[in-house]
Amino acid sequence: MTDLSSTLASIDVLANEGIAILSGLEDFLNQELIVLKSRDIDAIRSINLEKQNILHQFDLNNQARAELLIAADLPVSKAGLSSLLSQSSNQALKAQFNDHWNELESTLKKTMDANQRNEQVVMRTSQSLDKLLTVLRGQKPTNSLYTAKGAKGNYTGQSHIGKA
Repeated sequence: MTDLSSTLASIDVLANEGIAILSGLEDFLNQELIVLKSRDIDAIRSINLEKQNILHQFDLNNQARAELLIAADLPVSKAGLSSLLSQSSNQALKAQFNDHWNELESTLKKTMDANQRNEQVVMRTSQSLDKLLTVLRGQKPTNSLYTAKGAKGNYTGQSHIGKA
């Protein structure tokens, strides 16, 4: 039982560190949004490098948690964490871990939402630039819809209502 309590305590510490890492990433994603809107390429590159470093830190954090579960002969999953919790006798540690784990999941969700928001900004900017380049080149804008694979398709010939 002591080994499992110490494993749970170690995973709890890592979960708390994960919260701090993800909070930092969320801050960078908010800064990235501002920079994306201003289109400052140098700042975008700088933030992108820092994001890569933070993601690497979070990956190492996840690997450390996984190694602790594997060392305890538990699966690296929620089921493994549940099993670890059920085998630990320290109720205060279990409650603390649950709080930290829920906060980690919540912070991860917020970070993923912020990342998706920034991705949408990048996609809209890219579409606007494509349209602008088409106009600047003097090309006729095409009716482009998305194909089943998600690629742009040219459906100009299909723009007629139909022939009777």
